[in-house]
Amino acid sequence: MNILIVEDDFIIAKHLQFLLNGFGYDANDIATDYTTATEMLHSKVFHLAVLDINLNGYQTGIDLAHYIRENFKIPFLFLSAHEDIAVVNAALQAAPHAFLQKPFQKITVYTAVKLALKNYRLAALAGETTSEEKEDTTVIKDALFIKEKHMFTKIMLTDILYIRSDDNYLELHTTKKKYTIRETLKNMLQQLPGNYFFRVHKSFIINLNAITAIDYVHVMINDIEIPITNDNRTELLSRIRTFS
Repeated sequence: MNILIVEDDFIIAKHLQFLLNGFGYDANDIATDYTTATEMLHSKVFHLAVLDINLNGYQTGIDLAHYIRENFKIPFLFLSAHEDIAVVNAALQAAPHAFLQKPFQKITVYTAVKLALKNYRLAALAGETTSEEKEDTTVIKDALFIKEKHMFTKIMLTDILYIRSDDNYLELHTTKKKYTIRETLKNMLQQLPGNYFFRVHKSFIINLNAITAIDYVHVMINDIEIPITNDNRTELLSRIRTFS
């Protein structure tokens, strides 16, 4: 069983690795930050992730936990020295399968791992799912239907280049024309497949297959410059093949 350790303290990470390997697990991968962890998750199959809540960089272990829940069906547990109630409550929002308190001992590591695996199995048996994991009863999955006058026009998802938010209205820019609908960007994102569409900015969703170039502050779709935040750029680059 492969376990990913995400911990920015080298001594703690190596100690945890030693204990997990001693239990018979394969804990050979250590990440020290969010970006490295996401790259590892996409390059190898893991069966459990141990996440330090505090990590180097802007994004925390809690952010990583939410990313795992959205993109991978694996259990994870939090590793933390925090006794701050606000931090603990924020961590609980990610619904971890167990907690491991620092400083840890051999028996507490063993117990936390077993508990995380058990809780994950019980949740699966009980049919616990996120909204993205619930059974999709949509008949047509590769298109949207936009109301125009007295009819609904079919728009293929592959034809959507990007979506721009303007308050409670959205502009859907396609290969053929622009459509305007009354909807929020958040709700629209939930209707789109995450492996094809990505939110690069608070006001923009892009079709990943439509990208023609990426610089430090923009994503290019043909000759259109779309702003991208630094954190989203880092995540985007971790999800595509790049060469220097």
